[in-house]
Amino acid sequence: MITRRALGALTASLPAAKTVQAQEVYPSSRPITIVVPFGAGAGTGTDVITRVIAEEMARSLRTSIIIDNKAGASGQLGTEFVARARPEGYTLLVGTNSTHSGNPFLFRNLRYDPVSGFTPIGRMTINPLAFLVRAESPFRTAADLLGHARANPGRLSYGYGNTGGQVSAAMLVNMGRIDALAAPYRTTPQAFADLMGGRIDFTFVDIAASQELIESGKLRALAVTGNDRFPTLPDVPPLRETPGLEEFSLFAWLGLLAPAGTPEPVVTRLNAELRAALERPDVRGHLQQRTGSVVEPTTVAEFTAFMAAQRELWRRRIGEAGVQPE
Repeated sequence: MITRRALGALTASLPAAKTVQAQEVYPSSRPITIVVPFGAGAGTGTDVITRVIAEEMARSLRTSIIIDNKAGASGQLGTEFVARARPEGYTLLVGTNSTHSGNPFLFRNLRYDPVSGFTPIGRMTINPLAFLVRAESPFRTAADLLGHARANPGRLSYGYGNTGGQVSAAMLVNMGRIDALAAPYRTTPQAFADLMGGRIDFTFVDIAASQELIESGKLRALAVTGNDRFPTLPDVPPLRETPGLEEFSLFAWLGLLAPAGTPEPVVTRLNAELRAALERPDVRGHLQQRTGSVVEPTTVAEFTAFMAAQRELWRRRIGEAGVQPE
């Protein structure tokens, strides 16, 4: 016979049992939405990389994954949307160096808390940036451009469509001791259009978004922002090989995040699926060869530590470059 006390205890345990059961069957028949806080299309590396990875994760999870592009305010709109979503594992964010490393120090009033507002899942890719000029540009090296800029202060201009481009260009201006005009764009493709049209003189864009334009001869890469030459651009030197820029090093990164409070079993499952997708030879090969990505999967703890280190690095770089928050 079940006593009244035993019945009460059993009843009280039902919500917890339902929660455990829900976590065990994750994901259910509901689709998973991954929010990309930037525009769609080949001109946006974040979108391209996310779709490659999401396709494999959807196959492994046996559910559909919807990519939702919510661009605006340097990634703030989409990032805020996910921060406010229910923490159930069905609304995720592609966090980047823009949303979680740069924006905290580039905006006085951020729309979200980059630390307490999210649960890290795992790193997707690391992406060096390319220092780009149009194909018809007279500049063949970074030293050429810097020399011209010093002889003609204020005559060159640069554009950027995200914080990676903004901070990289500001670092070049500061370390290279030049004066150049800045032109902000809402998205990277807009900066590409003006660069190729001759309305700006240079820009910094992640290799994932620019590689096809470089290979097709529409843009010329003078250098990359990583520490070493990149496999898909073997003839392009790192900026730190240019005299006066020996300390130049910066890269973009992408990672998967969930709203704060997402259950640990869900986060663990998603991390395992993300790592499995990145370790597939076809996925890894595509990301490395076609998007210029460095693929080094992480655990949840490793990604959390990586994000903290990158936040400190970008804080320092932004301060050194003299960029004032908006």
